[in-house]
Amino acid sequence: MSDLQKFVSDVGFTFIASAVSMLLGFPITVVLGRYLGADDLGLYRMVNTIFGTVMLFVTIGIPAAVIKYVAEFRDNDKKLGQIVSGGLITSILLGLISFIFIYVSASLFAAVFHMPELSGLLKILAFAFPFSVVTGMLFGLLNGLREMTKNAWISIIQSASMLIFTFLLIFNYGVNGAVVGIVFSYVMTTLLLIFVQKIPNLTFSNFSDNAFQLINFGSKTVLSNAINLINYQADILMIGYFMTKTDVGVYSVAVMFAKLIWILPDSIQKITFPLISEYHAKEMNGSIHILVDKCMKYSCLFLVFGTTFFIFFGNRVISLIFGAEFEHSYFPLIILLIGTVLYGITKSVGSIFASVGKVSLVYKIPLISAISNIVLNIVLIPIYGMNGAALATTISLIVSTVVMISFMKTLINIRVDFIWYIKVLFLSGLLICFFLSFKNLINDILLGVILQIIELTLFSVYFISNHDKNKMFHLFSIYVN
Repeated sequence: MSDLQKFVSDVGFTFIASAVSMLLGFPITVVLGRYLGADDLGLYRMVNTIFGTVMLFVTIGIPAAVIKYVAEFRDNDKKLGQIVSGGLITSILLGLISFIFIYVSASLFAAVFHMPELSGLLKILAFAFPFSVVTGMLFGLLNGLREMTKNAWISIIQSASMLIFTFLLIFNYGVNGAVVGIVFSYVMTTLLLIFVQKIPNLTFSNFSDNAFQLINFGSKTVLSNAINLINYQADILMIGYFMTKTDVGVYSVAVMFAKLIWILPDSIQKITFPLISEYHAKEMNGSIHILVDKCMKYSCLFLVFGTTFFIFFGNRVISLIFGAEFEHSYFPLIILLIGTVLYGITKSVGSIFASVGKVSLVYKIPLISAISNIVLNIVLIPIYGMNGAALATTISLIVSTVVMISFMKTLINIRVDFIWYIKVLFLSGLLICFFLSFKNLINDILLGVILQIIELTLFSVYFISNHDKNKMFHLFSIYVN
């Protein structure tokens, strides 16, 4: 299999797994919103937000470090075994520490966010941490080895198990049952990964050196991820602080749909991180430039198409799925989409600085946007509520995008074809203006469908090169036959 076929295959499997996992996780949010209401959905979202935030710090970036060093030393069995052993043993210790921390601090979190129910939910969630930390490290091993088919299947199984456990428990135990479902799914996923993935015999040879190497690299990515987490989660946390759990529930629906369009760039990034690391180790700079250009452009087409879909049909989709209580999610969604589409263009290659060893830039670049995000949330939420939170997040994402592209150009000599992106955005902007102008004169669903077909056709004809289309058809024919 050629490198191109391998890349397309990996992205395809990862995309399908992400799509299926998202679809499997979607009913949980719908049931919580429809059956339990915005209050309990807000509690569930706060639990998930705290879970993701704590997980970021307690892993100390071990999964990202494992991806990088496994990709670089995949042909060196001895070194590979030492890296995996160092990562696994360290992850087990970190998982136990995080369990104790969350269980003891549950009441404190509940007091900070003025949600007494959080205490009991977080004590339940604490049992997931030892397993989730190890799971993250083992997924890092699969990514580093580029075993994306195996990664995809296990991700789907994890999402399916969470859905099954949640549905078995939620109707009798409410939001408590949903949190227990999270715990059970991580326990099962950890056991499955250990069973499926061949793990080298654990060794303490050079353990301290390898653990230090992983923590040294990983800790630098933690700050970057923490800053990005501020851009992703600060709005929900601050709405939880300034407003109510009901507002958190309503706003979380807008966030969920806005991040839905990141499914492709997120899938691509899982491949580009180890691949760029490998190219950099082999000094294949030309291949890095081509890869970055293609990934960003095709991510852009997907993101813009998804954004126009939600502008055309988002209001109807939200009302149909979640009911009238969540109609106020639509306007924050539109504001968020501006930031998510622009930031998503670079998201597919977001690990490029870590891949080429410029780790300090990984956290320095988004720092300005994170500071602006916090300040803007503090200023805008008390005045404009959810819309203020969405605006603060969008501005911070745009700032992060501009700074990242600037550093990619000056430090790695990545050339961005700005004219191409302007044409794509201008074309879609015209279609959106046409829709807004005539949606009250023509059936808006029919008009939206026609305009999306036109958009897709124009993208295919004018923004995908004949060379790339021929390659796509060739690869498709190979897989079909």
